[in-house]
Amino acid sequence: MIFRKLFLYVMIGILSINIAFTQSQKTSKVDDDLLYRVAVKFPSNVSHKYIYNEKSKIKRVFGNGGEQAFERDLTYHYSLINATLPDKDGFHILELSVDSLDYTFKTKDTTFYFNDQRDDLRMPKIDDFKIRFVPVGLNFNFTYSPYMDVARVGGDILAEKRNYVTDVKTAPSDDLLRHVWVSGLKDENLIAIFDAIKGFTPSKRVGIDSSWKKTILQEIDGCKFIDSVDFKLSKFNIQNFTITGKSHGISAINELVKLFDIPQLLELVDIENPSTEYTIKLHPRGTVNLVEVKMIADLKLKVSNEIVTQKMETTKTWTLDKMYNW
Repeated sequence: MIFRKLFLYVMIGILSINIAFTQSQKTSKVDDDLLYRVAVKFPSNVSHKYIYNEKSKIKRVFGNGGEQAFERDLTYHYSLINATLPDKDGFHILELSVDSLDYTFKTKDTTFYFNDQRDDLRMPKIDDFKIRFVPVGLNFNFTYSPYMDVARVGGDILAEKRNYVTDVKTAPSDDLLRHVWVSGLKDENLIAIFDAIKGFTPSKRVGIDSSWKKTILQEIDGCKFIDSVDFKLSKFNIQNFTITGKSHGISAINELVKLFDIPQLLELVDIENPSTEYTIKLHPRGTVNLVEVKMIADLKLKVSNEIVTQKMETTKTWTLDKMYNW
């Protein structure tokens, strides 16, 4: 009788352990199923055509209280292709081509318009247009790290253009125009405008409402800054991961910039009252379908001991237009 009871207790114990182990396995599996790998992928020899649009409302306030108001709406059509396999360290090169520009700029009295796809190609004779026109027709490369941020910017055509605008024999004689071209061809400017990925993806698998932090190179009206962003995986369906983000602090990059209708370079001193909000649509297969960034900021710039405030409201969108085999 004692032996039978002892045997029964042992069997009950073994059965309990098996049930607990099975439940543990099921719980672990459910948890794994709720975690997603959110990653950007560019298949080899597939061309992605993107539309970058930027809409800005600008209010300029001078030190003496004078004000000006402008609106800008510009669109770049550009394409990129992954023509090579990643190297042994996971770096891979995307080839980019900026195909066209659609540009509208409004002042109080005048509207300037340009679209290089129409027959009339007369260019607006304003400095703001010259700034935005710099990358049109440019071919260059982004080398992405395994973390999908831009590690290098290069390309033979980009190198030739940079040499052309800095060589004393060929560079523009006008100092301001030369600055516009040199600045517009810098790595930071090309990354800020044409890198839709911006390294926003998390470094590990995440679930709905999971959050992570990233630092993003951003630009507003030619002024660069580092944006510290809290991202969150907000939604998931068969069409998209939806990622949202909000800035929790920025750091202005102090540099000289050229602004519309001011015949001098200005020094970026500070960026006050900043706010940036991100919405990203990423297909589960890794294609970036949409990136939207809404920005509000007061740019503080110094020229000839005067502080000029540029109050900005800007919305930027990177939209996938089409994909095709190359």
